[in-house]
Amino acid sequence: MTHRDFEGWDEYNRRFTAATEAGHPEWVRLAATNKEANGERPYFTGRECKHGHISPRYKSSKCMVCGLHGL
Repeated sequence: MTHRDFEGWDEYNRRFTAATEAGHPEWVRLAATNKEANGERPYFTGRECKHGHISPRYKSSKCMVCGLHGL
C-alpha cells in the first residue's frame, strides 16, 4: 500500500488544490501530518492556521508564515 492509497485521493486532492492556490504545488510532496514528518521536518496539512495562512508547518504546529512574522 502506498502513502496515497492510505491517505485517500480526496484528501490528496484537497491538499494539492490548497498548495496550488497558495502558489506552491510542491508543498503537496511534504508529509501530511506532524506524525508522518516524525517531528523533524515541515509538513503540509493544506488547512489554514489560526491566523488564516496556508503554508507548511513545523513541529510546534506553527505555520512558516507565522514563524517569519513572530505570530
